[in-house]
Amino acid sequence: MSFFSQFPVLETERLVLRQLRYEDGTDIHAYFNEGMAKYYDWLPKTVAEGRGFVRFFKTGYQEEQSIRWGITLKPYDKVIGTCGFSDFDHFSRAELGYELAEQYWHQGIMNEALRAIIPFGFKEIEMHRIQASVFPDNAASIKLLEKLGFQKEGLLREYTYVKHRDVWEDCLVLALLKTEFPGWDQGGQSYSLVRDIHS
Repeated sequence: MSFFSQFPVLETERLVLRQLRYEDGTDIHAYFNEGMAKYYDWLPKTVAEGRGFVRFFKTGYQEEQSIRWGITLKPYDKVIGTCGFSDFDHFSRAELGYELAEQYWHQGIMNEALRAIIPFGFKEIEMHRIQASVFPDNAASIKLLEKLGFQKEGLLREYTYVKHRDVWEDCLVLALLKTEFPGWDQGGQSYSLVRDIHS
């Protein structure tokens, strides 16, 4: 597919969503603290593990299995979070994933980022369904997804093993269908596509 031939960089009012680079591993390691890891199944303990996060998604993109954007605030090029799609099933559906440095919570940043990549997923990738799996106690993430039109579909009991806490966590599944997408996107396209000169 065309978006795998050149990484699509998306620009919104406040953000540039670009391809992850290995040097971003330092920032990813720095912002992944215990507060964030409470709602995530991974916690990088070293910068090398932060780079491993980048490598994982770079490989996924090369193998056409995932696409993950680094979230940066204009005019700075520092990654403060990531978002994207993984586990493509013939490009008809995929899993939505995201995280944001704790100091940037409650500023509408992830809402703005997802309002860029979700239209991209439906329009450019031509997906029919986007789903997200969230720990049930992650109220802020559930609220965000519901605001974007995602609907709760069910609870998967002890679905994810969280290694850094040595526990099995339940996951709440929420999903948005392409036919439901126009309901919240009345403003039209919420991003512009730009060329990443650093890729």
